[in-house]
Amino acid sequence: MHNPFKSLEKDPGLKSRLKKKARRASPVAAPDAAGRPAEKSEDELFLHAFADVAPLNKGGRDVARAAAPVQTAPAPPPTFARLLEENIEFEMDYTHEFITGQVRGLDAKIFRKLKAGEFSVQAHLDLHGMNTDQAKLAVLDFLRRCYMEGKRCVLLIPGRGRNSPMGQGVLRQELTTWLTQAPLKRVVLAFTTALPKHGGSGAVYLLLRQVRKDSGKIAWEDVFVDLDG
Repeated sequence: MHNPFKSLEKDPGLKSRLKKKARRASPVAAPDAAGRPAEKSEDELFLHAFADVAPLNKGGRDVARAAAPVQTAPAPPPTFARLLEENIEFEMDYTHEFITGQVRGLDAKIFRKLKAGEFSVQAHLDLHGMNTDQAKLAVLDFLRRCYMEGKRCVLLIPGRGRNSPMGQGVLRQELTTWLTQAPLKRVVLAFTTALPKHGGSGAVYLLLRQVRKDSGKIAWEDVFVDLDG
């Protein structure tokens, strides 16, 4: 710790000046037996000279360091699967008889082959007689199994909806929503109305992605829980 009084030992002139100051400021001491003023010790003179000096507040190395600001940990970066899901967008077209949808950026040649029925249909699901909730659950379960088994082209048969109000196929309309939302948008590349030999406007070709190990876990279970609840 810094001690300013150590300079007294290094500077004899300073010590002499302080003693003179102390004599002028101090009251006259009682004389001794010979009638001479009594001499005060150096310690008494020093203490008297600095009697009105108040100690300084702590400073320099004695001051406690201010607490470092608390820094919150940065949010973890989004996973590859989350980035993939957030960036998936579909280009769609929908009419009374015809529906199409494809992931933006899909090779045009692949989509043309799907529309032309050039991919072999590896599995199919008929939704006739199901209500909306039943159909959604069936589609989710069917496409999950097909995707995990590595199937690429499948056929969904929602029907034409001739018995539906206004002749509009309710399941056909709902199907486009299901296919373009999580979790199905993570596995679907494209879909389009099938050729007449496969059901025409009452059926839909689906092209599925290949299974990728780095695509992350698809939360199928969360959807099934919501449907059951």
